[in-house]
Amino acid sequence: MLPGRNQSQQRHSKWDEVKRLAADFQRAQLSSTVQRLSERNCVEIITKLVELQLLDVIFTNDGKEYITPQQLIREIRDELYVHGGRVNMVELSKVLNVDLSQVTARSAEIEKSDHSISLVLGQLVDRSYLTRLAQEVNERLTQHGQVTVGDLALHYDLPGDFLQSVVEKQLGKIIHGKQDKSDSRVFFTESFVARNTACIRGALAACTQPTSVATLLGHMDVPERMFFGIVDSLMQNKQIAGTVTGRQISSSIYVPTVYSKSQSDWVNSFYRQNGYFEYDALTRLGISEPKTFVSKHFPGEKLLLLNSCAVGKQLFDQVEASVEEAVATGSWIDIMPILPSVFGPDDAEEILSNVLKGSPTSGPIVHVFCSTIVVTESFLTTLVKSLEPVMQTKAQEAVSSGAYLHAQAESRLQARSPIDQEDPGGKLDRREERRKKAVGGKGGGGTQGRETKTKSTKKKHQRGKAAADDSDDDEVAVKRKGSKLSGGRLEFMTISEIEGILSHEESFKNEEMDELVQEIAISLHPKVNRTAMAVAQTLFESTMSQQAHSRRKTHGELQDKLNVLVTNTRLFEKGLRQFDIKDTQQQLAKYLLKTLGAEIAAEIFSYVAAEHMVQCDQDKEVTAEASAVLLQLDCDPLMKLHKSLNGSSIDEFVSCVEAALGPGICDMILRKLDKKKERPLLHAHKQALLQQLCTASDPALVLHLACLVLFETITQTMLHASGRFVSSILTFLQSHLPPETFTTLRFYHDLVLKLLSAGAGDESITEIQSSLEARMADVKELATVFRKNSISEKS
Repeated sequence: MLPGRNQSQQRHSKWDEVKRLAADFQRAQLSSTVQRLSERNCVEIITKLVELQLLDVIFTNDGKEYITPQQLIREIRDELYVHGGRVNMVELSKVLNVDLSQVTARSAEIEKSDHSISLVLGQLVDRSYLTRLAQEVNERLTQHGQVTVGDLALHYDLPGDFLQSVVEKQLGKIIHGKQDKSDSRVFFTESFVARNTACIRGALAACTQPTSVATLLGHMDVPERMFFGIVDSLMQNKQIAGTVTGRQISSSIYVPTVYSKSQSDWVNSFYRQNGYFEYDALTRLGISEPKTFVSKHFPGEKLLLLNSCAVGKQLFDQVEASVEEAVATGSWIDIMPILPSVFGPDDAEEILSNVLKGSPTSGPIVHVFCSTIVVTESFLTTLVKSLEPVMQTKAQEAVSSGAYLHAQAESRLQARSPIDQEDPGGKLDRREERRKKAVGGKGGGGTQGRETKTKSTKKKHQRGKAAADDSDDDEVAVKRKGSKLSGGRLEFMTISEIEGILSHEESFKNEEMDELVQEIAISLHPKVNRTAMAVAQTLFESTMSQQAHSRRKTHGELQDKLNVLVTNTRLFEKGLRQFDIKDTQQQLAKYLLKTLGAEIAAEIFSYVAAEHMVQCDQDKEVTAEASAVLLQLDCDPLMKLHKSLNGSSIDEFVSCVEAALGPGICDMILRKLDKKKERPLLHAHKQALLQQLCTASDPALVLHLACLVLFETITQTMLHASGRFVSSILTFLQSHLPPETFTTLRFYHDLVLKLLSAGAGDESITEIQSSLEARMADVKELATVFRKNSISEKS
């Protein structure tokens, strides 16, 4: 047997069983009270049948009634018809007293089985309702001329896409209208379009000047979205003469052709007469972008677009002719009076720059001062000649005073660490002030001139080949008055001095051209000083031969002096080695290097600096001298010598001195210590100390000298120590002196300390001074008569 037939028989047998149960249920209800089922039993039986899927019924919301799905569908269709073809699911649930989920499920089945009924946003809608909706939309379209899907959605409370599909299906059938091509959610009638087209055509035809589209729409009551489409159609059909700028209502402007023509005629006439355009004038004509308009309106013209104006060839020719005239006469000219008053200093500067760029490169050299004044090279050469006598005098003074040699040293230092030069600034305000006075200026200084009292920094341009003697390093905008050295270069003449001489020249005598004179002085300043430097170099070289003999003599004297100083250093080193305490030895060695060693280094640095023409001030400390010499000469032996002064090794210092005096640096010979000469040197040193001791009157100095004499007598070595080492020396001498001698020195030492530590108002100062003066002769005698073997003889 086939499976399908088997299933059909099973369902048929179940249905027969249901029928029997229903018959039994009916008989039970019609039977007597003893055999009738209660309401609760009936509910349980039906519930059980539903659980066994033998009975398909739907409970009502109150649970007292049952309804089959087929009956629910029939009642839903009846309610849809009663409500005019549109009913809400929630409302159906309330009317039918059935759960909303059951109503929704059966409504979905109805929608699938019947294509004339649709389920939209929880609402059932049939075909009759959609037909009435299309009729109402047509009436609305006839009344207003246009409808939008958004308005219909608000009015009918239905989705916009659903309504649009309904309207599009009935368009041309029930609904008589057209769909907007630019916006598919808008529908309108032919009469509405024709009415708006006529309104726009009339409004645009009446315009004689640029008018905002927003203003036009405010007067016409035309929908904004239709405006540009209708305008494009009118322009295409040549029904209006004009253009619309932009495609935004808020920023679009309608420009009539009659206005554009009159505007173009005015621009052409003004340019032919003046040779330039002022952007503000074009803006007043209604041209929003003057630069773009000028470029498009004159595509064949070579216009220079400035910040405030556009300049044509006519004005360029005027400026170029004036510059050529100044070049031919070898003078200067200011182009500001040539230009119209609307041009500012920046505009004039750019015009002049373009004029000079277009001139032949092989022509005479010209310079630009104060941004708008052209000065020829020949005119500057004439000014330089007037300064030659002063330059000669200044060069002689520099050589005789030694400033020239100092400048050479500074120049070498600058080559290793160049100094950045500051750019000149602040010219705009001065040029604006000078521009205000240019209108009423009077002729002078060549073919053109003007009156001004302003000051300005220099801005220099050159046409043609660059001057051979000019360089970027020499263009210093401002220098300090009275300074002799600037950036390592000797300043023979200051800018103020040059300015003072030029102000008396015939070309500027009758003109208040302070600004021009100042900038010319700044420009000539490097050249004037280079010329004076060349003169000074010639004078200096002539004197070098005279000084050669003197320098050879100085070399021999310095060599002998350095040998004496180094010998003393070695002898003093032997003295400090007598101390057993390492700390004391190191401190004495450092003191020896800072005093005698520094003197040796200073002599070497000074000599090397003089040989290499490097400035080295001998009055300053050796550290400053060393820094100046080492940085400029970059000599490794000198660097090591300088570093050894900060150590505590005498042997290392002497080795560095030998290297510094060697070939290629000082070319000197450092002699070795002669044992035969050591004793005479010790005796001479002791006699010098005794002579100082005899003439000394200061208690501290007497004690210091006495300790040094006793130390040399006992150790037979020289000691180089300052007063702060007296305590250490006494400690060393204690084991070598008789007790009474040491007691006398210690007591005298304590009195000296009390005197040094006593305040200005201390009453004991007089008593201490008296005690020191009373014992001073005894201390001097002790040091003078003491002998090394006195202790052994006494014992």
